[in-house]
Amino acid sequence: MRNEHHEALRRARTPGIRVVAGLSVGLALLVSGCSPDPAPPTTTATSPTAPVLQPGSPGEPNASLTGSAALPTTRGEPLEADVRFMQDMIVHHAQAIVMVSLVRDRLADMQVKSLAARIADEQRPEIDAMAKWLEDRDQTVPPQAANPEAGAASSHHRGMPGMATPAQLAQLADASGPEADTLWLRLMTAHHEGALAMVVQQHRDGTDDVVTQLGDEIHVTQSVQIGYMREMLDRLT
Repeated sequence: MRNEHHEALRRARTPGIRVVAGLSVGLALLVSGCSPDPAPPTTTATSPTAPVLQPGSPGEPNASLTGSAALPTTRGEPLEADVRFMQDMIVHHAQAIVMVSLVRDRLADMQVKSLAARIADEQRPEIDAMAKWLEDRDQTVPPQAANPEAGAASSHHRGMPGMATPAQLAQLADASGPEADTLWLRLMTAHHEGALAMVVQQHRDGTDDVVTQLGDEIHVTQSVQIGYMREMLDRLT
């Protein structure tokens, strides 16, 4: 199974994407490296003892690691592509949290429940960090940063890939038991695949190192989770 996960992750990667091993390093840099004042590129180092979360298998806890890393952070006026990525990914993450809240108490399979809870727990702090990055650069923060349900049922999400439609969300809200398990897995798999497409777009058009680092984290984490969800679907259907 481990080899299959590595193979799925390898296939999910695209040329030009710099995958990082520490899945929380970029998030820490995103918070600590935000500054609205123009300055030359600098290097921001994380503490050698700062906790780093490494996702475990479904049903297993995350591992708390320690390590150190230093990455350049871009200062100055942000590029439109980077701002758009952060704004859109906040909305995208917010819908994932809504999709979890709709069925959290009605899922039947323990592994599905565990993964759903993990996704919500991981994406909330990422939303907060992206909102801070935008605030520090005087950019508009989507209302979903404060309330994930704001506009959750909207049919217009600026063409973001993978977003569930209002009809799909309504269907998810009505589902329970094994039906909720399989429907949630299908919708969240498509949702994660959409996030990967957004990361590819940012890597092509954006320039901010911190935003790119966060995109790398999202790409790694959600690629692995897609593999888990496909395995669960195979088992449950």
